[in-house]
Amino acid sequence: MSKESSPQESGYIGKLEKEIASLQEKLRISETNFGFLYDDNPVMHATINPLTGYIVNCNSMLVSNLGHKNKKAILGTHVSKIFTEKSSVKIVTLLDAFLNKGPISSEEVTLKTKKGKRIQAILNSRAIYNKAGIVVKSIFTLVDISEIKKAQRKAKNKKEDLERVNKDLEQFVSICSHDLQEPLATIRFSSDFLMQKFTDELSPKGKEYIGYIHEASGRMAEQIKGLLEHSRIGRDLKITKVDVQEQLEVAKYDLKKRIQETNATIISEKLPKIKGYKVELRLLFQNLLSNALKYAKKQVAPIITIAAKEEEDFWVFSVADNGIGIKQEDIEDLFTIFSRVPTQQKQEGSGVGLAHAEKIVKLHEGVIWVESQFGEGSTFYFKIKK
Repeated sequence: MSKESSPQESGYIGKLEKEIASLQEKLRISETNFGFLYDDNPVMHATINPLTGYIVNCNSMLVSNLGHKNKKAILGTHVSKIFTEKSSVKIVTLLDAFLNKGPISSEEVTLKTKKGKRIQAILNSRAIYNKAGIVVKSIFTLVDISEIKKAQRKAKNKKEDLERVNKDLEQFVSICSHDLQEPLATIRFSSDFLMQKFTDELSPKGKEYIGYIHEASGRMAEQIKGLLEHSRIGRDLKITKVDVQEQLEVAKYDLKKRIQETNATIISEKLPKIKGYKVELRLLFQNLLSNALKYAKKQVAPIITIAAKEEEDFWVFSVADNGIGIKQEDIEDLFTIFSRVPTQQKQEGSGVGLAHAEKIVKLHEGVIWVESQFGEGSTFYFKIKK
């Protein structure tokens, strides 16, 4: 005969029933939330029995991406069936490792759709354990990276194409430079010979035309030389810690004769040490200084001021002069190779110096620009990435 429960026992049982009901509700909510996260997640999920390798559950994203109408086509099949042959071998190995070591992280695999299309994906997996601490399920998470891989292949192909084009251009420039130098030298020698040997027999107009030939051939030789130098900028690059102040001093030494002839003053604050390409940075300052000296005002000693300031990701340098300045309409094409600033007075040079400067700055992931007031001088700015 059963014994009736005491009021205290009845109260305790009622309390337990309420706690059980509360826990069941929490479990229902947790399972619902998990279901939402699992089924409606924008990445692919598959739950695997690691002992057998069979798929026991999956989400709609996996079903859709593999080209099936519902889960029935996937559930109960071995996980290797949804991968390509190569990835299937990898998956079997990963399942064995999973049982011994646990989670799988960032493995590249390739899925196979119903129609044979391939989907490249990143696989991550976590384990579900029972009370005894034994792995009973493995949840695969697969993120489609097909578009990323496609973009990477395109970028790689584009890079290879650019490298091939650059190599062809370098060879073309080198061949043209060497092949053109000889006939140019012949033209210049011949014009010099005519001027010296037959100077008394030539009319003033004849001498003038021979002078044009001499100057034009010389200018073209300089341009070819500049083009060859431009193509060589960036070869055999090696980033090092560069003392910019030291490279400026070397550039000043190289331009010593010109600096003395123009009675120029070059002012510079202490410049930083940065990561960069040593030779190219020296050429950069040499070209900007040479440009400032070239476009100095008549009868006015050049004053060139070089400064640097630090920004978050860059060093910003400036090279300011008190020269003739540049008209606004001439600034746009200033860094184009062979472009020259129109001036009243005749200027020497090949028109490649500022093109050199821009190429060097771009090698350092930076930009270069100029601010100028015609008749008052110019300031060239360039950013070098830290």
